[in-house]
Amino acid sequence: MVTLIGAALAAAVLALVLKKDSPALALMVAVAGVLVLMTGLIEPAGQLIHAAKSLLSELDGSETIYVPIIKAVGIAAAVRIAGAVCQDAGQAALAAQLELAGTAAAIVVCLPLLTEVLELVNRMIV
Repeated sequence: MVTLIGAALAAAVLALVLKKDSPALALMVAVAGVLVLMTGLIEPAGQLIHAAKSLLSELDGSETIYVPIIKAVGIAAAVRIAGAVCQDAGQAALAAQLELAGTAAAIVVCLPLLTEVLELVNRMIV
């Protein structure tokens, strides 16, 4: 993790130094820093997915409950990172549109969960 923190700080400082003279190059350095960090997170993310799958396999019938939540969290993380890059590039409107699209996508992946809740309420009423 220390390596990832060092890479992030180095990319941030380099982008800050380059921003005045070459904003486009500074943005590319920031994007490269994000990509380096994302590749460094592949193994921990894989371990997290493996642990979540083994935990879900022990809970009978809970896949329809937890999988949409996990997907929504993944969407939120991806949108947050991409939105921050857009903000750094001075594209606030693009970042806002991305957040809106991410919200819509999170709602869509949570629709099965909403269906389960409504069916449960219906069974409780009847």
